[in-house]
Amino acid sequence: MLGYLLRRILATIPVMGVVALFVFLLLRLTPGDPAAILAGDNATPEKLEQIRTSLGLTEPLHVQFFTWVGRLLHGDLGVSLISNVPVLQMIGQRVEPSISVALCTIILAILAIEVAVNILIVKVSLL
Repeated sequence: MLGYLLRRILATIPVMGVVALFVFLLLRLTPGDPAAILAGDNATPEKLEQIRTSLGLTEPLHVQFFTWVGRLLHGDLGVSLISNVPVLQMIGQRVEPSISVALCTIILAILAIEVAVNILIVKVSLL
């Protein structure tokens, strides 16, 4: 059983690598210049180049990918471009409410199953 579990875990590594590459390429090869979008309509060429450099967009695509994967593996999800707050911090702020909603949903589902079973037992006993 342990061998099977280990093989399954090891089999997910190439799949995660392919998914990471696909997501990266999907984000990088979409039309439009991210620097121009961030800088706005009245951006100077110097400002655009500064944004491209700070985001690492001047590097070759393979260097960008390995930098992105390296940061991802170290837990660095980057900084939000909108709020300028670390993404990990933003996720941390939203974990507690998400877990609360999930636990409430699980409890309600268990109660619903219990009620359904009790109704079925009562119905069968009346026959």
